[in-house]
Amino acid sequence: MSTSPFFFTWTAQDSAFKLPLDSVDDFSLCSEGRSLIDMSSLSYQASFGLKNKAIIKAMSKQMMAFSLASPKNIFKLKEKVAHDLAMLASAKESKREYRVFFTQSGSESIENALKMARQISAKRYVLCQQNSYHGSSLGALSVTGDWRNKNHLSLSHYSIRIPGPTEDPEAKELEAIIVKNQKKGIAAICLETITGGNGVIIPSAKWYVRIKKLCKQYDILLILDEVVCGAHRTGPFFGFQNYKNLKPDFICLAKALTGGYFPLGATLVSEEIAGYYDKNTLSCGLTNYAHPIGLAALAAVLKISEQTSFQKKLERNIHTMELFAKKMQEHKSVEQIRRIGMLMAIVPKRSFKLVDFLEKDLFVAVQNGSAIVAPSLVIQSALLKKGLKKVTQILEERE
Repeated sequence: MSTSPFFFTWTAQDSAFKLPLDSVDDFSLCSEGRSLIDMSSLSYQASFGLKNKAIIKAMSKQMMAFSLASPKNIFKLKEKVAHDLAMLASAKESKREYRVFFTQSGSESIENALKMARQISAKRYVLCQQNSYHGSSLGALSVTGDWRNKNHLSLSHYSIRIPGPTEDPEAKELEAIIVKNQKKGIAAICLETITGGNGVIIPSAKWYVRIKKLCKQYDILLILDEVVCGAHRTGPFFGFQNYKNLKPDFICLAKALTGGYFPLGATLVSEEIAGYYDKNTLSCGLTNYAHPIGLAALAAVLKISEQTSFQKKLERNIHTMELFAKKMQEHKSVEQIRRIGMLMAIVPKRSFKLVDFLEKDLFVAVQNGSAIVAPSLVIQSALLKKGLKKVTQILEERE
């Protein structure tokens, strides 16, 4: 029987993995004299390190001004952050093409996109991949396809599973599924722009061209989940910006949006459909909607992302990851490497276990036997190379 006064997530309590923590430095987790290099950005959210002074300072400054606000309050920070975030997603520098609904998590960002898509389209069904994770709330879980969907009474009966870009690279099976279910009323297709924890699956540009055409042809809204791949994880601020002329109807964000320093998410809605709510009631709302402390953290992240020093460091770190990936592709113990920006999956010929990395003082996400490497975007170059060298050592010891 578990003796803990709190629950551990996504696990049976009696066999829960526990990782002691006493303190952190910029990029490491520390306990009892031991330091683990964080090569996962915790759960993909700590993209700007564990002690980012700029984010902490911005939050502290806002706290001294006012720490709470009603969802109905209008203030400069709220207006500026929403505008700046929307403009980052807009293709034209002179025209804002999105409107922002603030949330508190990735699950809520997906949840509200699903609600809006169904209300705006007056349709019920949503297309979603089997190999996917979109969140833990019942609506978000219904479009999730991985093991976390099991044993829950969610809205899955309104979800239609589709093959991913690896299984169906020309989206022919997808179109057949759409045609077969068209009379049911398909509101949207919900996709992780680039799959994160479930293996870093990177769709081809050709695949997204097909997705875009199918959405237009069959009047289907496109929801892109950028909870993991947003905020520069793949290089540009948004993952979809790796694909030319791709414009989603909904963009769902959280995690690194505030560097993980405050629970804040966002659902960006294309102005082309957001206008529906100018005359119709938006039946979405949260007590801590657009929380001022979260907005301050987001404002700091947006400011950091504009800095030349950040952009150069990100470019250097991406180059280091690229060189490592190329080298590992030839490694005897590696089945496959998939990488984009600062997000990489290492698929070994013999499955990894978390303990393999902990024994080398590394904190790395292990999913289905693969390692998902996603260090801080601003990690020191020497420390990144040290961490990747330890990964190489693990692989060499397995030969």
